[in-house]
Amino acid sequence: MAIASELFPFQIEALDKLRSFCKKAKRDYEEDGENTIISLAAPTGAGKTIIMSALIEKILCGDENNIKEPNSIFIWLSDDPDLNEQSMHKVERETRFRFPIDSLEIISDESFDKAEFQDGKVYFLNIQKLSKSSNLTKKGDDREHTIWQTLQRTIECKGHRLYFIIDEAHRGTSKASETKQANSIMQKFIFGSPEDVLSKMPIVIGMSATVDRFTELIKDSGSTTRSWVIDAEKVKDSGLLKDEIEISYPGDNQMQRGMAILKYATREWMEKCKHWEDYCKKEHEPMVYPVMVIQVENGHGDKISETNLDECLKSVEEEFGRSLYQGEVAHSFGDPKTDININGLKVPYIEPSRIEESHKVRIVFFKESLSTGWDCPRAETMMSFRTANDYTYIAQLMGRMVRTPLHRRIEGDESLNNVHLFLPNYNSENVQRVIDALSSKDGEGIPSNIKKKPVGNSDEQELHVAEDKKEVFEWLNDLQLKTYVFNRFKVNNYLTSLFNLAYLAANTQGCDPDAAVRVSKQICKMILDYIAGLKADGTYNNKVRDIKQFILTESKMKYLTENKLKDASNLVLELTDYDIEREFARADSKLKNVGQRYNRDNYDEEDPMKPKVEVILFAQSEECMAELDKYAKVTFYQYKHDYRKYLSKFSESVKSKYDKYTREGENVSDHSWKLPNTIYLSKGEELFENHLFVDNEGKASFPLNGWEKDVIIEAEKDPDFVCWLRNQDRKPWSLCIPYTMDEKVHPFYPDFIIIRKDGQGGYLLDIVEPHKKDEDNVPKAKAMAKYAEDADGDVERFEMTRMYGDKMLRLDFANPAISHLLLDANKYDDDYLDELFKKIHSSTK
Repeated sequence: MAIASELFPFQIEALDKLRSFCKKAKRDYEEDGENTIISLAAPTGAGKTIIMSALIEKILCGDENNIKEPNSIFIWLSDDPDLNEQSMHKVERETRFRFPIDSLEIISDESFDKAEFQDGKVYFLNIQKLSKSSNLTKKGDDREHTIWQTLQRTIECKGHRLYFIIDEAHRGTSKASETKQANSIMQKFIFGSPEDVLSKMPIVIGMSATVDRFTELIKDSGSTTRSWVIDAEKVKDSGLLKDEIEISYPGDNQMQRGMAILKYATREWMEKCKHWEDYCKKEHEPMVYPVMVIQVENGHGDKISETNLDECLKSVEEEFGRSLYQGEVAHSFGDPKTDININGLKVPYIEPSRIEESHKVRIVFFKESLSTGWDCPRAETMMSFRTANDYTYIAQLMGRMVRTPLHRRIEGDESLNNVHLFLPNYNSENVQRVIDALSSKDGEGIPSNIKKKPVGNSDEQELHVAEDKKEVFEWLNDLQLKTYVFNRFKVNNYLTSLFNLAYLAANTQGCDPDAAVRVSKQICKMILDYIAGLKADGTYNNKVRDIKQFILTESKMKYLTENKLKDASNLVLELTDYDIEREFARADSKLKNVGQRYNRDNYDEEDPMKPKVEVILFAQSEECMAELDKYAKVTFYQYKHDYRKYLSKFSESVKSKYDKYTREGENVSDHSWKLPNTIYLSKGEELFENHLFVDNEGKASFPLNGWEKDVIIEAEKDPDFVCWLRNQDRKPWSLCIPYTMDEKVHPFYPDFIIIRKDGQGGYLLDIVEPHKKDEDNVPKAKAMAKYAEDADGDVERFEMTRMYGDKMLRLDFANPAISHLLLDANKYDDDYLDELFKKIHSSTK
């Protein structure tokens, strides 16, 4: 398959389901004239256009499991003209221009006039062109066929290969009555339209982030319905969406402070620009140029907007520190679509779909034009002067801004994983309405976390690496301690994960250029050994015959006088080379294209099908596939161990791929612990010094309890003490350790990392966990001991502390003399641990 984007497992899963649905729909229509409606529920950011592009390619060009159907016809219906062009460009890009140059066409209401749609083409159409006033729906001197006639003629002649795709299928779904008749242009394709002499579409694919209303509508269509829902959590875990949407507002009962908040938003945007510049330069990534979009009020009469545009630009420039250049500011006002003057600067019009690719544009003014036809992952900051009545529209707009610019989560800087919305005309209650609209099933259904905070009253602090602790920071990251990720979904078999990892190692400079070749050759050897075994025990020829031949049973009955078949006879037939090629393609797919190498290495001029049949034999053997899975599992874990440190320090792009591939292979996966340059933590009442990450004043605040504060106080008394880190629960950068309790594996985040000098110019790392009496103490203690042992000296101390009166007692499970005593502890016997604390304390007096 030539699809340009590397599909995520949840996208592959959806693609396979849709292809299966389409095959059944085609068969049902050919055999019984039965119509089918397929719905795809794809949460915001799931890449529904990418999935649909891959589906079109699979149908037109075929794959290892399906023959190509080059005469298929696709009509892609959108509810906005801008979406036509955007969708076509995406399909063109994602299919790597594999289709003929004229196979993608936007239907023009001026020139399109055909008796029927052409085979092998993908047409893009929007509902505005189907209104009664449109040229497409009327005959005239220059038009012989209406669009309705073209559609009907195509249904009648080519209905079994006509696929009708409805984008944003939840729109236009309201029902007028129980008459089961169309109540919108979109519904004409579901129910048919007697008025237009149009039958309902044979095969409809409706896709949307929220398909509930579409699903309810099609219940009355009389068509067979099939559906697939992409799990929002899988989309969130993929890194395709930003982690958080942060909403800032002026708070309740405050005066309007629009321009002051615009200045604040500009500062935030400038800071985001600096973070992206630093990150991209450091990681050698393509530069990301963040955009700030400013939504203004509608105008009246000759006035473009009731918002003072001159004052807006003036405020931005004052904060920016210079005048903005021509081309850096653009507008997407629907009217006028021409240059306008704002505060003395000529500001050109830009189509929403062109914003993402126009890197020079940094500020965009708009009113209502960006909710559809617009995807702009580099839009990091939005300021809206709209009123609280526009909360639904604002929610729709945020759905276009949550996609990540590099299509993955940024590990090195937490600030690059959020999008910021400023609402100067909202209070807390109205902001909640935006959040509800963002989260609801009928809204955008965005799986990102949503956080609201009044301007100037943040409960979160941004912390960066302390200037005098940068050497410690680098040392910690170079240490590459193991941290563990708990995956909600295991999505790949071991063979897939192994090849993903092997290709990554092979394509990463200096890692292991022969990794993938080595795996392929080993699997080829397994096939050869299997074939040699068959030949040795004399079963090879019979096995080959079973593959090449099949039995056709023939029976007969007398028409209208008998109701049973009789006189059955069997006829032995030979498979054609075409049939063997099809079966080989299936086997090769199961073996991740190793069959191609085996066929090339063992080609037989006298019998070209021979190596292909041998690959089929291997893939059909349950015993062989079980052995292959065992080999893949062992090698996957070996490669994972061998490459972890090298790939994790090569670049963040490579590290993210390594993490992705290893996560996909198991439910709990280990990775290299790497701290970002910037972190965000909740504020506390008390300020602390000597933290690894600090604010601009060199301090950080935390809500620590008495025991936790005592740990820091005790640590700072050590003359070799350097600094400490609050290991916050469930942050993407936090050190996580697995422990087992009730036969389940759980995540454990020890509270503190302490760094000390080693007396030789280097550093030592201690992990400290203050813990009161609890049933999970023994399981966690055993996990601490195992982790310290596996760390092979990288963890100097791994202590559990407990307060007894005013004394803090410690158990260091990195010390084998203490950790071996855990062997005598029952699963949840905290009394044993309690006695151990006292025993160790007494022996050290």
